[in-house]
Amino acid sequence: MELHKIESLLEKYLEAETTVQEETILKNYFSSSEVEPRLEQYRPLFQFYSLEKAIVLNEEERVIKLPRKRSRTSLYASIASIAAILMVAISVFQFSNYQEEHLVVEGNHELAMKNTQDLFNMVTGAVANSKENLMYLKELPQTKNKLITTK
Repeated sequence: MELHKIESLLEKYLEAETTVQEETILKNYFSSSEVEPRLEQYRPLFQFYSLEKAIVLNEEERVIKLPRKRSRTSLYASIASIAAILMVAISVFQFSNYQEEHLVVEGNHELAMKNTQDLFNMVTGAVANSKENLMYLKELPQTKNKLITTK
């Protein structure tokens, strides 16, 4: 076979642009005994494929069975997922009860009005109480001046 043709096919092969037929030509050339000395470095590449093709595995060697081992992390992960599912279920249950309670309040306008008035009374009491506590802030500088004397 022409050396020039082999070199061009080899160049195409290294650029991954060859067809299956061209690769077969290269495999046949490099498996023959008449390989050009400067192309000898590529021989192991093509011989590798033929050597690998010749290896035949037994049925036992094809299937490898590994014992299944549960690790602690998988145990913790399963416990965490169960806990998450329980939390979601409980929150859905609580939310449905919360909605049922508010549906009763929506149906009873007098009860809703009384609850709102009680809430406003609590807020008003808290504001009044905090105003009284603000009066003590005015006395703070006077007390500080009594305790700390400057020369």
